[in-house]
Amino acid sequence: MRVFGLIAGVSLVFFVGCADKRIASNYYKSKNYEKAYEEYYKFAKRGFPDAADKVARLIYFNKVNKPPYIERKYALIAYKNGYNDAALYIADSYFREKNYKEALKWYDKVSFDKFRIRDFENYMTCVESLDNIKEKVAYLDKLNSYAQKSDNPKLQTILGKYYLQESPFYNPQRAEKLLKKAYDKGYYQAGVVLGIFYIKNGKKQEGYEILKDVAYKDKRAAYYLGNYLYDEMITKEKLLNSGCITCGFDTPEDFFVKKLTIYKYNDLFTRKNVKKAYDISYKLGNKKALYQLIRLDIEDNTFELTPKTYSGFDLKGAVSYLKSQNDVESKLILAKIYEKYLYLNSYKKAKEIYKWYEKINKLQADWHLYQYEKRFENRVDLELLSYLVEKKFVPAIVEMAYQMSIQNKDVQNNKKVLEYYANQGNILALNYLGSLYSREILTPKTKSIDYYKQACILEKKPFYIPSEDLKIANYDNDVLKNENKALTINYYYAQMKNRQAQLYISKFYKNHCNYDKLKTWLDTLVKEADKKGEALYYTSVLERYIDGDYKKALNALEKDDSLQSDLVLARVYANGWYVDFDPKKAEEYYQKAINKGYKPAILNIAALYEKINVNGKYNNKIVSLYNEAINAGLKDAKIRLAKFYISQNEKQKALRILRSMPNNPKASYLLYLLTGNLRYVKNGDTNYGYLLLAKAEVYSKKAPRRALYYAFRAMLCNTPKTPKVAIELMKRINNARVIDSIYKRAKRAPKCYLN
Repeated sequence: MRVFGLIAGVSLVFFVGCADKRIASNYYKSKNYEKAYEEYYKFAKRGFPDAADKVARLIYFNKVNKPPYIERKYALIAYKNGYNDAALYIADSYFREKNYKEALKWYDKVSFDKFRIRDFENYMTCVESLDNIKEKVAYLDKLNSYAQKSDNPKLQTILGKYYLQESPFYNPQRAEKLLKKAYDKGYYQAGVVLGIFYIKNGKKQEGYEILKDVAYKDKRAAYYLGNYLYDEMITKEKLLNSGCITCGFDTPEDFFVKKLTIYKYNDLFTRKNVKKAYDISYKLGNKKALYQLIRLDIEDNTFELTPKTYSGFDLKGAVSYLKSQNDVESKLILAKIYEKYLYLNSYKKAKEIYKWYEKINKLQADWHLYQYEKRFENRVDLELLSYLVEKKFVPAIVEMAYQMSIQNKDVQNNKKVLEYYANQGNILALNYLGSLYSREILTPKTKSIDYYKQACILEKKPFYIPSEDLKIANYDNDVLKNENKALTINYYYAQMKNRQAQLYISKFYKNHCNYDKLKTWLDTLVKEADKKGEALYYTSVLERYIDGDYKKALNALEKDDSLQSDLVLARVYANGWYVDFDPKKAEEYYQKAINKGYKPAILNIAALYEKINVNGKYNNKIVSLYNEAINAGLKDAKIRLAKFYISQNEKQKALRILRSMPNNPKASYLLYLLTGNLRYVKNGDTNYGYLLLAKAEVYSKKAPRRALYYAFRAMLCNTPKTPKVAIELMKRINNARVIDSIYKRAKRAPKCYLN
């Protein structure tokens, strides 16, 4: 009976155990993992290996959240009882504790065939943690050998990505082989990595074809496809701009057709290709793709130029959306919008964003701040610039070389710095070299166009490159005497909503007495909240060129604490427009402009004191101001001081200054007037009107044809007294064909200037 009872008891336990395990199994099948775990755990802690395996398995597959030591405890029970796959759970528990050495030991007990993708990833992390390079290489070779033979595209992709990382084990050949195997098996994720790899490594067409194939399935693929298509579009546009359209057009029609052809191509290609790829990426969950579309809206100014934007937002909608996001990228795009679209009256918020950004990326943030202050506060922060230069930040190095050059500090060495970066294709350096030649800090002035042309050729989006094209326009007007070309270029950009060009067109109509059109363009600039445009509008009202409320104009200028307003108000009181002549108030406003970084206002104050300098009352003040201007590196400050000394009959002081400027044509002319020495006139060529006239007078007796050439050149920039000299010379030559030939040669010469 006892034996029967014992057997019955054992049978009962066995039956109950089986029943409980069946309950656990049912819980598992119904995905009630916590309950399944509780039931299996009852048997696992009593040493049942199958239940222990189930407990460890539930933890391994993340069905329940338990500490690694519990996973390991029951996996060890299972492993010791012949459940070999439990070694994987033990390895996993050690990995979770970051005990990579032990984890790797247990991973080695399991065949790679049993690994899940997570195990391969963890295995790679463990291998990476090894200090012994030989061991690391052996493990990688072992895994690579398996991956090459296996039918597991996920593993091949993981390992392929590993070999493309920047590390001592970078191996693009192995990576390409693995990724191609995975992609050929239809694993599109491998296609994403392979396509991007090809594009980055010169196989653009192959990469493009792969990304095109997988873009509809993967947000990264679609995003990179958009980037690739954008780059291809830029390459094509550069070809359409071969040689720089702005430098070589014949007629306004020629210029407009070529520029608008690129513009239309850009708009069409962006909408049909680039936008389409980014739209797919965004729909698949990539927010960065929408950011790219908003950037393109800003870049191509679709907010103002086209009925439909790329992003689908109007300007206010874009601002509202970006404000709703809370990441770095959205804030920086917002800052760009605030700086570009001034009529939003939010440009000061851009500075707040850059200040905030300092905590994240100080170098980039400080560069943004420097540019902001330079543009909106007319402040060149040399201390901040020096910090950026110390950090070897290339744009700052280029900027510092330029700023030092315009202050006449170490010009030749700074020229070498700019040339070094220009030779590397740095567009900023090319533009700055062009500017230095244009301002005649470097000579000859005619060389400026070479640098602007190089920059124009390198620029992307050549249908809209005002930083180069408007400088080329100035060159056409100032040097080549081709006002029509300059007007054509500026008119095109004015239509493209460029404020600088709209201002040029306004000034053109003002100079040509077309006050109706002047008002039309100025109204546009005021509506767009352009500070320089507003200043010209109010100045034109106060000068009575256009109708307007002068009190309102004065009011608006006095309320607006901007540099442009300060300069206009200074001129108002210096000239007595609608107010009494008030030199003290004029000086106050000029001083405010100086405090905002506008150093040329020093010369304005000096001129103001010259105006009221009765009986030499302000001689010392005037000299002091001119010396301050000289120390600030202001162009013509020395010439102005020399002229002042001449006006005060202090010839020797004037001569000392002028002789310190051996290559300055204005100084040469004044030296000729003071000394009568012909060498000041005969040395070298010039494009300074008064010196050209002096050359004509010097050569008039012995070389009338040469004299007429200089007279014509001087006449072409309206140098006073030139027509009389030219007429006398033409009478002496008395040959229409010769005179016409000389005139044509003079027209081809660089345009002269007077001021």
